[in-house]
Amino acid sequence: MDGRTARAARNRQAVLDAALALMEEGNLQPTAQSVAERAGVATRSVFHHFADLESLYLDAAQTQIERHWLPLLRPVNGSLEQRIDGLLKLRAELYERISGTRRAAQLREHESPVLAERLGLSRAALRAHLRENLPELEELAPPAREAVFVAGAWETWEVLRRHQGLSIPAARAAVAATLTALIAGQRTDHT
Repeated sequence: MDGRTARAARNRQAVLDAALALMEEGNLQPTAQSVAERAGVATRSVFHHFADLESLYLDAAQTQIERHWLPLLRPVNGSLEQRIDGLLKLRAELYERISGTRRAAQLREHESPVLAERLGLSRAALRAHLRENLPELEELAPPAREAVFVAGAWETWEVLRRHQGLSIPAARAAVAATLTALIAGQRTDHT
């Protein structure tokens, strides 16, 4: 890679990292100018590397997947209680890392078909992760299964942490109690 190509790659990554940092800090709709200032590049450089801000946001979402989702959505083992605890440890770490960009994506979800699709895929991945690690879900009635998916969703985490002001351990305990009650309670009703 020649010097110019390497510099362009560094500038593109700096723009992407700046956008992610701004979103994580609470700037849910960073402008090209604020991203450029944060990245230490000219505003035109943002549009040199990304066709528009939506392209930048989409690459930011893909970066989040690579940095956080793939390493953290891994299998857990043990008893039901151990698996629930393991799942919630992974989800708490994931949700804490992605909350800023997730809020930014949800803000634009209604106007961006591509972001709406990405969020839909991420919600499906979270549901699949629960199904893979909690085979007991297949024994539940559909309403209880759907309630488990809701309890394990980022949106629930957001309500517990941001709106109700719970600490990470308290939010995990609330979700664990919900999942345990739904799974154990429904399973005993069917046997």
